[in-house]
Order: sequence, then C-alpha cells, then structure tokens
Amino acid sequence: IEAISTVTTGTDALVADTDGDGYNDGVEVTVGSDPTDANSVPPSLQAYYNFERSSGDSVADQGAWGNTATVVRPDQTTVGVSGGAPAGPSPATAANFQGGFLNVPGVDMSSVISGEGSYTLAAWINPSDLGGNKFLWGQTSQGIHNGIRNNGFLHQAHWGADTNGATNLNDYLAADEDKWVHAAWVYDGATDTGRIYLDGVLDYEGGKRAPNGSGNLIIGGSNGGGDNFRGLVDEIAVWSEVKDADYIAALAAGQNALDDDADGLPDTWAAGYGVTDPDADDDGDGISNANEFLAGTNPTSSDSDGDGTSDSDEIAGGFDPTDENSLPLPAAVAYYNFEGDSSSVVIDRTFNGNDATVG
Repeated sequence: IEAISTVTTGTDALVADTDGDGYNDGVEVTVGSDPTDANSVPPSLQAYYNFERSSGDSVADQGAWGNTATVVRPDQTTVGVSGGAPAGPSPATAANFQGGFLNVPGVDMSSVISGEGSYTLAAWINPSDLGGNKFLWGQTSQGIHNGIRNNGFLHQAHWGADTNGATNLNDYLAADEDKWVHAAWVYDGATDTGRIYLDGVLDYEGGKRAPNGSGNLIIGGSNGGGDNFRGLVDEIAVWSEVKDADYIAALAAGQNALDDDADGLPDTWAAGYGVTDPDADDDGDGISNANEFLAGTNPTSSDSDGDGTSDSDEIAGGFDPTDENSLPLPAAVAYYNFEGDSSSVVIDRTFNGNDATVG
C-alpha cells in the first residue's frame, strides 16, 4: 500500500504484513479487516455471485474481496437470465452455461494445491445435460474438477482421488418439481477429507488428497475450460475454509452466503446501513430492506441515485435506481405536429387538451 495509507491505517511502511496474520496489509484494507490486529482477518468467503443485475462479459463479486469474474466464451455463457433457483435467496436471475465458463483470477488455489488450504464450493444448479463430464469447478491447469460425472453423479476430483456421490441425479431430478438442487463440495486440507452434499445432505465422505495442478479457480469447466457444465447456475459461493454440515444445510434451505447470522440480511451490508429487519422498509419507498440489497439500492434513501425519481418508480418503469443517468423521460405537456390542423387551432397530440390558438 502507498506510504500515505500507512499513516491513515497505522501500518508499518517497511512490513508487508504489519500484524503478522498471514494477510498483506493492502488486502486487509481492501476487504475491510484491520491490518494492525492479528485477530481481525479477511472473511473466508472469497467470492459470491448471485447474478442479480448482471449482464455482459463480467460478473461482480457481491462479497468483500471484489473478485470479479470474467465471462469466457460469452456466446455460450449468459449471465442474468430470468429464473434463478426458486428456493434460493435471490431467485430472480441466474447464469446459463452452455459451453462457456467464468474465470476468477483473484481466487488463487495454491494453498489448496500445497495441502495447507481447504475449500467449500457451493451453488444451486439446474443441469440440462447429465451425460459425460460436466464440471462446475476447475482450475486453469488440471487441479480441482468437481461437478457431474459418470452419467449423473455429483463428483469430486483433484486430478486423481476421484469419487462419486451416492445419488444418481437422473432419478433424483426426475422426482424434483423445479429441477433445481443445491450442491456443495468440501475439502479439508488438514485431514485430507472430501465431502459432497446434495440438497444439504451428505452424499459422500472419504479420503481426498490435495489436488495436482496449478492456477486460479474457474467456474463452469475444468483444466482451463473444458468438460463444461451445462445448465442454469445460481448462488455461487466460494470459501477458503471448511463449512460444516449445519451451515451447508442452511444454504440448501435458502440462507444467503453473506448472511452468517441468518437474520435475512447480508451481515456487512446491513451493519453498514444500520438496518436489522429484512421485511421492514426503513426509507418508506415501498421496497423491503431485503429487496433493497437485491436491487443494489440504499435501504435508508428512497432515491438512491439522487436523480429525483424514487427507487420504486424507477424499478417499476424498468430503469436503474442506482444510475442517475437512467431515469424516466418527463411526460410531455403538449405535442404539436401540425398535421391536419386548421388555420386557427393547432391540436395537442398528447391528449392533454392543450390545443393552441393561432393569434
């Protein structure tokens, strides 16, 4: 970090990690932890994508790390499609993977490769193809390739140490009304144990050595982007630690990955605005606090972008309540096109009745 920042943060300009907690000062400042307190460390949630307000060739990380994902092969990957996981916390939109993937350069898997680190990878999925290898999680070179394999089983593989879950999704999804399931893959680097969860229930547990490979995380494929997952995906979450069975069951029951206290609001977001009730409407704009988070608006201001139009009116009109340049055009008071008018009266075409008299 720059020298001027050492004054405002209290860090040591000659030491990269002032408090010795294993995280560089610059990283801690970015994610909001205290670089001078060894007990204050960055959150283990390294990336979270709910695909709300997403489009184009990148997906914003809704968590603290800011690990924006790049869409690779955008003609085969559509983010922000209507119809997310109905039982998830943000069911409006999802991503549709049909041969493309997301590259997440900010999520380095080197600690997992070295055998020191752990992971929890979770998502709501609605697969459209269960045949062959359909990997949801991978790395830029070999390494992790977790997803669907062997014609319909959830699968955890570390370029070796490959294992299926117990449940064949062909039968399971045939009995599932909305075809969405919650899936989670966990690796405990300290004990070399792997786990797979299906809809919050343990589907596999056993020995699992550290992955062979290198590179950062990719989502929607493996080994640089092959063997791609196909179908809809929502609520992608990546942790650098083991999440226990109760926590994963809560995710499968609809809890947001940002809501560790399970009060219905993302923890850091709610604390920042001072709101506590997800169903309340603190700014009186007709949008609940929980929906203000999904919309990206300020729950304490009825006009988040300050453009003179309330958040609720902008949303109802299909405009962006977070962009002051996106707002409804003012309604015309009168419009004259001089077609078919008499020599003495010009008709107002807005139906407001503001006809003009020729003087």
